[in-house]
Amino acid sequence: MPTPNPMTVEHLVGVLRRSRKPSIVVEGDDDVIIYRELAKRIGILEVALRSSGGREKLLQVYKRRGEFTQAPVAFIADQDMWLFSGIEPSYEDVIWTNGYSIENDLYSDADLERLLDENDTAEHQQILDSISTWFAFAVEEYLAGNAPNLDLHCDEMVPPGETELDTGFCIRRRFRVPNRDRVQQIRSAYQLLLRGKQLFQLLVRFLSKPTHGFEKASLNEYALYNLALRMPEAHPLLDRLIEQVKEKIAARTTIP
Repeated sequence: MPTPNPMTVEHLVGVLRRSRKPSIVVEGDDDVIIYRELAKRIGILEVALRSSGGREKLLQVYKRRGEFTQAPVAFIADQDMWLFSGIEPSYEDVIWTNGYSIENDLYSDADLERLLDENDTAEHQQILDSISTWFAFAVEEYLAGNAPNLDLHCDEMVPPGETELDTGFCIRRRFRVPNRDRVQQIRSAYQLLLRGKQLFQLLVRFLSKPTHGFEKASLNEYALYNLALRMPEAHPLLDRLIEQVKEKIAARTTIP
């Protein structure tokens, strides 16, 4: 699992000031895993990928983009909860994911759920019902001005072997039943609206079963990222991001 990124805003701004080649600034180490593989696939290896250590740092660096104009820089960020509240207009030049995060765009493109056994499908869908209900509550909390904890593993919400939200978890998180329309909104487009990391975590739970033929010791969400990137089908959401990056870099290139 990637380690936390120690990069500071000041350090990254300094790196970009000294750089003489195009750069893509992304949020964290997980993003670099995905974008590096994607860059190889579509042939933009001359572009440096720079991890900022989170969306807040990325946006701080973005605000200082006037300090590094000698080489083109593109910024890609996850919408996160702005998917529900709207993106602040001052960040209109950032390239935003289509879904909640880059993991969501990858998940939606790859259709990894086809790997599930038919016997697992109903249970998988029931768990998605439960997680969608929890996330609808979290969205309502966020829109009300609160700060719900979103960095949760799916096993904490719905323990292995279960399909419903864990009672103890709900008590600790002061869960209340959310608006039915909000639940339906999220459930109907869960591949893009639910937190992407949890979607991959849930797949790991099912694909770790011996019947799937994966080596359990090496199967985690990062292994699934790589598998998803190598699916032979088109990746329209990821390709959209990269095409936007290429357009921005081409428009801003002022050096040979």
